Amino acid sequence: MKRLTLDVETTTSNKGNPFDKNNKLVYVGLKGQGLYAIEYGDEPYGDQLETIQKCVEDADILVGFNIKFDLHWLAKYGIKFKDKRIWDCQLVHFILQGQQNPYPSLNGVCEYYDLETKLDVVSEEYWKNGIDTQDIPRDILEDYLQKDIDLTDLIYQKQVEELQSNPVLSRLVSLHNQDLLGLQEMEFNGLLFNQEWSETLGHELEEQIAKIDQKLRTYHDLDGFNPNSNDHISVLLYGGIIGYRVQIPDGTYKSGLKQGQDKFKWDHREKHYDQLVKPLKGTELAKEGYYSTDEKTLKSLKGSKKAKEVIQILLTRSELNKRMTTYYQGLPKLIEEMNWEYGTIYGQLNQCVARTGRLSSSKPNLQNFDSEIKGLFYSRYKEAV
Repeated sequence: MKRLTLDVETTTSNKGNPFDKNNKLVYVGLKGQGLYAIEYGDEPYGDQLETIQKCVEDADILVGFNIKFDLHWLAKYGIKFKDKRIWDCQLVHFILQGQQNPYPSLNGVCEYYDLETKLDVVSEEYWKNGIDTQDIPRDILEDYLQKDIDLTDLIYQKQVEELQSNPVLSRLVSLHNQDLLGLQEMEFNGLLFNQEWSETLGHELEEQIAKIDQKLRTYHDLDGFNPNSNDHISVLLYGGIIGYRVQIPDGTYKSGLKQGQDKFKWDHREKHYDQLVKPLKGTELAKEGYYSTDEKTLKSLKGSKKAKEVIQILLTRSELNKRMTTYYQGLPKLIEEMNWEYGTIYGQLNQCVARTGRLSSSKPNLQNFDSEIKGLFYSRYKEAV
């Protein structure tokens, strides 16, 4: 098979995330074909993309390291590769090593095969100093890119050689590599998300949680009580002391702009709480005198009527707060932080994480969404409800 080993260099917002609207494709490198400047300077790059497309069409297999990242960028600039075989050296190494080392690095795999390591100059002297990719001198950037391509190609050859004696594992590797092509398309399309409605629901939950906090206050009666603090909840349930500060009068200003005005100072106070419920054995925390207050622990506690009332309030608050911060407010916040298109979530589907070989998901975890929020996602083939 005719292979094409490739790598790309991009701008670095959110680690070069392909769906960050601030990012650009700066360079594409193709083994044996050349290095192609895309958005490096002001020159048109249409001809470069046509050449890259032709090289892709002429190849039987595309080889890369964490190649899904590179394929996203090629797709973003209109390069088509749907019918190609794929070989991701990172994924193959993960499989060959018994899925023990999540997301192996290029340098780590090079060391495993006793190869040279990649050049550090770009990351150490430019990226770490806030200099983005399009501002790195051309010769330095091209040397960096070419080195990565050459090392990736050498790793590919080593891996093919290693798999020749194991046809069963070779078929598994082939299957996972072709799965990657489907995952790339899924990530690239993203999920349509009713962001406006999510934010509205988030505000409504904020109001509900505020009412719950007022109800909880009848059991602690402390202005400085923090219902998000494990320490404070632990003291409320299991007994102990909460320290807090208050401002008290401390005379008046004798001079200056505030002359004659009252002065205040901070004074340390403590409030003691009796034990409402006995802590479960084994729930002690490293911080002496404090115990776990997670959902599983709270559901296992037994106590008086008052204790049960407090526990139920805490469980309800925890559920609503998780839904608000993780989903209704958390997902819009993630979209904003990642500079994604409004109302679209580009989750990451990971093949190089779980030791069992199963697919995992991150940023956000698409596999663990609360059933309550699934209605916020809708098909691009019908209007949002």
